[in-house]
Amino acid sequence: MIRLKRQLDRVVKTRELHRAARAKVPFPIVALVGYTNAGKSTLFNRVTGAEVLAKDMLFATLDPTMRAVVLPTAAKIILSDTVGFISDLPTQLVAAFRATLEEVLSADLILHVRDISHPETAEQAADVADILQSLGVSADTPQIEVWNKLDLVDASAREALAAQAAQRSQVFPVSALTGEGIAALLAAVSALLDEDRHEATLTLAFTEGRRRAWLHDHNVVAAEEETPDGWRIAVRWTARQEERFAKV
Repeated sequence: MIRLKRQLDRVVKTRELHRAARAKVPFPIVALVGYTNAGKSTLFNRVTGAEVLAKDMLFATLDPTMRAVVLPTAAKIILSDTVGFISDLPTQLVAAFRATLEEVLSADLILHVRDISHPETAEQAADVADILQSLGVSADTPQIEVWNKLDLVDASAREALAAQAAQRSQVFPVSALTGEGIAALLAAVSALLDEDRHEATLTLAFTEGRRRAWLHDHNVVAAEEETPDGWRIAVRWTARQEERFAKV
């Protein structure tokens, strides 16, 4: 427990460095979230070609890992792998655990990866939803459910899952291990992120540092100039991002 706490503390200290680096990259952020052992890192490796640690153990991924991905439309995104969620987290780890997940707050799209072969997959999904809500993830942030580990499901159950998924929007059964369903998932990601973007110029006072930080966190800043009264910021964003900014 002490070693895990130290690891989490190190992740918290480097989180600002990740955010600063991310702010320099003008691509949408797609965050993988899910219960521990749902197969997020395996999916991350499948999509990016990376070799992130993927083990059947708690907190196999402690430090959010990011890689650029080229979608079928040739658009680029940044895919972020995050620590696995668990229920009944020890009190002394709650704050540090949540701090490692703050990358999710600025994501343009969330992929909720579920181990669809697990007997308690529904309960696990509910735990993840509760944690996302408690983190303050906006209800406006689009989400896709990724029903992973189809390779562990028998034929009859696969048919039932396919029928259920067909009746729900933004649900995609896949096997990160074999690659089944990945093409359809990436096509859906492309469609959700392929929004028209427009340019605007904003004037923010020095007292509006939080709003300025939001713009940088969401990678919409094209240029910025400091004036005697604050900042003049040129942005390139979607209508959805503009609406979210108005609420900051």
